[in-house]
Amino acid sequence: MNHDLRLSWRTEVAVNRGLALALLDGVRAGIEHMKKENVPLDVIYRVILTPSQRRDTDWRH
Repeated sequence: MNHDLRLSWRTEVAVNRGLALALLDGVRAGIEHMKKENVPLDVIYRVILTPSQRRDTDWRH
């Protein structure tokens, strides 16, 4: 599976905001934000649970 394929720039923004929220306000807040923004569940769980598989452009801490 190509993890570099992202559906749109909106998904990319939602993922990055969700990752920031996960760090600042807790994982639940990050997940809820991404769900609200319609990020696919497989993407949400991958970026939250396996940071090593994030894109180079994803928000990092």
